[in-house]
Amino acid sequence: MKKNLYSFVLAALLIFAHSAVQASAGYLPTPDSPNEQRKAATAERRAAAREKMAAAKQVSKMKKLSVKSHRFTAKLERMMLVVLGLEEGKSVTSPRQLRRQLHGHQKQLKKHAKFQSRIRRGNTHD
Repeated sequence: MKKNLYSFVLAALLIFAHSAVQASAGYLPTPDSPNEQRKAATAERRAAAREKMAAAKQVSKMKKLSVKSHRFTAKLERMMLVVLGLEEGKSVTSPRQLRRQLHGHQKQLKKHAKFQSRIRRGNTHD
């Protein structure tokens, strides 16, 4: 919904900006000398480039705003689900994660026991 609104606003902005540029270009008198023609063409190109940059900035700004609002709404929805009890909070450890932690701890203990037995075997043969 928001993406459609942003794209509509951007399209309207581009249409009005383009018509304003055309209207202002229509009132300029035609230059007589080739040097003046080049200057006028350069000025038009620069104006068009400025308009293009402004439109690109606006699009970028809208994208950033939509990403930020999407993240915020996702966090808000998650918080509401946790408050209502429909979903566990991040502080609650899942059984799968507990099993993984236990397995890691058991592996560490096993390595430690193996290392200690090697040390004990090495000390008895002296």
